[in-house]
Amino acid sequence: MNSARLLFIFIIVIFSHLAFGQDTKTSNLNPQRKYVKYLDARFENGAMLSNSSEFGDQIVNASYYNGLDIRLGFRKTDTSDVYNTVYRRPYIGLGFYTSTFHNADIGEPNAIYFFITIPFKFEGIKKFTFSYSTAFGLTYNLNPSNPENNPTNVFIGSERNCYVHLGFLANYKITPRWAANGTIGFKHFSNGSYAQPNAGINLIPLTLGLSYQLSKEGVELNKTHIPDFIKHSTVNIAFAAGSKNYVVGGTNHLKTTLGINYLKHFNYKYKAGLGLDIFYSADANLRNDSDQSDFSKYWSFALVGAWEWNLTRRLYAPIGIAFYLHRNTENGEEKAYYERAGLAYRFKNNFFAGITIKAHGGVADYFEWTVGYTIQNDPNKY
Repeated sequence: MNSARLLFIFIIVIFSHLAFGQDTKTSNLNPQRKYVKYLDARFENGAMLSNSSEFGDQIVNASYYNGLDIRLGFRKTDTSDVYNTVYRRPYIGLGFYTSTFHNADIGEPNAIYFFITIPFKFEGIKKFTFSYSTAFGLTYNLNPSNPENNPTNVFIGSERNCYVHLGFLANYKITPRWAANGTIGFKHFSNGSYAQPNAGINLIPLTLGLSYQLSKEGVELNKTHIPDFIKHSTVNIAFAAGSKNYVVGGTNHLKTTLGINYLKHFNYKYKAGLGLDIFYSADANLRNDSDQSDFSKYWSFALVGAWEWNLTRRLYAPIGIAFYLHRNTENGEEKAYYERAGLAYRFKNNFFAGITIKAHGGVADYFEWTVGYTIQNDPNKY
């Protein structure tokens, strides 16, 4: 099963748990958990960023970018849900995106994605409000780089890629059920170095749209009680695997990560700590002909500063920055440090699964398909 299918399955499973799953503790408080549904339609236009190459500049100058977003969003009505209050009645949902660059060298990408939109403040009776939003999903229908058929596309080497969108949204309530919105943000398509080239396609889109609340009843838009948080600690043990392409037209090679970290929970949203990563890069002897030992060529180690941003009790964004204790540039470890960001879901039995992207100075190393276990004793009652 390839990375694109895995990503699609991951998005659907996570959304199903969030939108339709019930947590035993909360469902006892509110066995009739419901959601208010919203339908959004947004038109998008914006600038495409070059990678400063000659071909990249040519593509940008010859392209005209616009797109269309359709979103189905859900807001919980359950005011006893802690995270529903912590994040001021957020929207979660699924979206479909289609766009064109009016340039056959890039293609006409579509995307299916999961999103979460979080108001900066409780809306109350205000008509004009602001939010921030993030989306993560799968892009397809790009025209990938090919030395013979499409040499001009120096941005992306695969038809299916990761889709990431970060945005700041202004919302104006026209009636209790209709609203107009505008968003400015950053959009990125990347395959995580699964296929070269992978400079990625980067956009600065401006979006205008309309939103319609599908039910007459809305959600409670004023702040409700949040129980005091009891600080505690956890230990994560994780294993990740992925595939990396080093050379255009070359074969792919296995990469793995074994990680362990200790995290302190400071509040409902954030926990942070330190950890150790151990990396294995298959076929390293084909890239490194030095007199180092095979162990030194194949394995790398790093000290990690880890941070987790809890979006719900179980959905979270693992983020980190790390510094190598030992690395191999031949395995794509170009800098002395790397970054990591992604999305993960922790199940009731403390097992978790997710996907993160490991990168060096913004240049992708590989997608880490991750499974793991958390050792914890959370004293908080959600």
